[in-house]
Amino acid sequence: MKNVLFAMMSILILGCQPKDLPTELIQSEGFASLKVSHMTTKAELEAMSQKLALQEIKIDYSSSVFFDDGKIQKLKLYVVTPGGNTGATAADVVTLQFKYFGFLYQKDGNPTFKIGEM
Repeated sequence: MKNVLFAMMSILILGCQPKDLPTELIQSEGFASLKVSHMTTKAELEAMSQKLALQEIKIDYSSSVFFDDGKIQKLKLYVVTPGGNTGATAADVVTLQFKYFGFLYQKDGNPTFKIGEM
């Protein structure tokens, strides 16, 4: 009985650990995908903003909150694509420990634009 309880508690504790979700930016002509997690830093978002601007994609993360070490605490992201699509998403650090949030832009794809949980 003790072994079963120990095994169940171990699984529960291990299941609650944050996932390893590195920040992801994928770009090509007519395509961009940004995925933000609890591991994302303000410096990363600044660099990605500059890269996305080359595609005429504007991101505003100025309302986001960051910890002293630069990692994101609360995401508030607003995006404008070259085609005029706009959208916003938000997530706290607890949610970002288990799920990516961001956007997908595909000039000729379906959907053309998606924002939120990725």
